Amino acid sequence: MSAREPKAVDIMILNAWYKVGFSEDFKAEVLQRHVICEKVLVFWRTAEGEVVGFDDRCCHKRMPISAGRFLEGGLVECPYHGLAFNSEGQCVKVPSAPGAPIPKRARLLPYKVIEQDGVVWVWPGDAEKIGDIRPPATPEIVSPDWERITGELHIKGNSILMIENALDITHFYPLHGNTIGQSADSNIEFDMTTGETRGCESVTVTRQVDDYPQSDDFADILTHKMADSYSIQTMVGPGIIIAGRTLWPAGGRKDNKDPKCLKNYHFLTPIDRRSHKYTYVVNMPKGQMSGRDPSVRAVDRAKELLSVVFAEDIWAIEMQQEMCELPDGDYREVLLKSDLPLAQGRKILDAMYQKEIGEHSI
Repeated sequence: MSAREPKAVDIMILNAWYKVGFSEDFKAEVLQRHVICEKVLVFWRTAEGEVVGFDDRCCHKRMPISAGRFLEGGLVECPYHGLAFNSEGQCVKVPSAPGAPIPKRARLLPYKVIEQDGVVWVWPGDAEKIGDIRPPATPEIVSPDWERITGELHIKGNSILMIENALDITHFYPLHGNTIGQSADSNIEFDMTTGETRGCESVTVTRQVDDYPQSDDFADILTHKMADSYSIQTMVGPGIIIAGRTLWPAGGRKDNKDPKCLKNYHFLTPIDRRSHKYTYVVNMPKGQMSGRDPSVRAVDRAKELLSVVFAEDIWAIEMQQEMCELPDGDYREVLLKSDLPLAQGRKILDAMYQKEIGEHSI
């Protein structure tokens, strides 16, 4: 019997940018341990302000560097035998051999890190494959003109399941039928385009409908009940979905009358093939207030609402993951017209994965 083709949830892509944390999470000379794509990594911000990342294993006896401490001069000391490393990962001190030359191989394995727009990113794969690929811009996170809420969740499911969830609004009903979802939403026509975003393949889905009744909860956070609506979701590689929605009062889109909007970033960081860290950032223009209670910020109302919505999403994704663990036998997925963006996203991610495993087999 030939080996089966990998399911989508078996895929884990290394050659991509993934969020490690927010800039504010990295204080100077504080060690942080993160598991990303089955790699245990250590990060810290140097006294000069740069965030650096390395394999967490000391080159001597595999002791985790993240359990160590800082010495004078910004050196990190391994807690086992005292080898000390600089911010480039090079060993510069071996207490048991103070006068002997230090082997050039005595260094921590480095990983490429970029800090941009308030987010720290890492490339856990082959740095030579980065080329012109850069993390997408997230300017609202650091803009004083926007207010935001954030949350981080650990999900027992492959991150691709969350990507497919975020690209698909037809699951809003029935999964979110008690909050943001309406049965009629599934009938809204969509347009799909593919392209590149900062060197990375992307797929974008847009939906536009005028004079359309919004769910009570969407009308609360975006004010307008009968509204002209525009929504957009963009998958940029396996690490992020960028989503936005704007409502105008019915008939107001053409003249941009009283727009209310939100901009969401969905960061997906694989821990392994069966779990991932999901971070959301919901951004709204400063001063945008709740439709039900103008004394409450819309972004605060969104936080209450999304705690329910995301709990429902996690339930569905973890249930899917359990079923994906079963042998397929004669089972085959049936994709619908509404799954075209999902299918295109799968195609892009599968091509990235196949390229990686093909390079590793050479």
